[in-house]
Amino acid sequence: MYKLVIVLLFSAFAHAEVLDLHLMGRRDQAPLYYHRLLQESLQAEGKSVKIILAPEMPLLRIYKLLDSGELSAHWFLQTAERDKRFLRVNVPLSFGLIGQRLLLVKKGQAESYAKVKTLADLQASNKRAGMAQGWFDVMVWKANQLPVYEQIGDWRVLFKLAGAKNRGIDYLPRGAIEILDDFSQYPGLEIEPNLLLSYERDFVFYVSPHYPQLRDQIERALQAALASGLQRRLFDQLLLPKVKSLNLNKRTVIQLNSSFKE
Repeated sequence: MYKLVIVLLFSAFAHAEVLDLHLMGRRDQAPLYYHRLLQESLQAEGKSVKIILAPEMPLLRIYKLLDSGELSAHWFLQTAERDKRFLRVNVPLSFGLIGQRLLLVKKGQAESYAKVKTLADLQASNKRAGMAQGWFDVMVWKANQLPVYEQIGDWRVLFKLAGAKNRGIDYLPRGAIEILDDFSQYPGLEIEPNLLLSYERDFVFYVSPHYPQLRDQIERALQAALASGLQRRLFDQLLLPKVKSLNLNKRTVIQLNSSFKE
């Protein structure tokens, strides 16, 4: 009987489906929620998952590796262009908080935003946001008549530019779930305390077009994780603590239009 159990266990293990997920890593822990959500939701569906991390890279490089299949998937804001290029997983990831944007500014400059109460005020201030080429935010800011500087290549150069004098960048808009990670790495910047720039859009996973079966597996797993509460538990554990100290409900909300034709 004992030998039979061993044989059955070995047989089940030998036939278990192992998924190698090639995902982008980062120097900080910002991607941990997305990695664990994928891993734990797929494991809950009976899959054996191995995550293989690639180094952090610029947006256009991520696109190239998704196109080639060298990356399995990545989390992006949903856009029409990405829908055409990659395989979208139809499960929102941040409960809308990535579209709640706060401002990282040069230390000592937060006071210069004190009179900004409306979109018209921000437009009149002529303050320029820094963003990476290809970000959805670029389209949002332009659609709302807000000046933008677009960085080509390594987007993290923006943090140094924002902290320097006379470099043409006044602020970096960052999602509520990510701004504290950024702030902790750049002591020359501070979080503007009163404003919240809001638009309706969320992160979703996009899967390389080489792996349509993987896309379907991820979507089933994430739908189940949302229904079971697994996604919410991971979110509350890994991302929500980063938001609580930001006083989102006490900030002046400036609603940005994100329903334009892309």
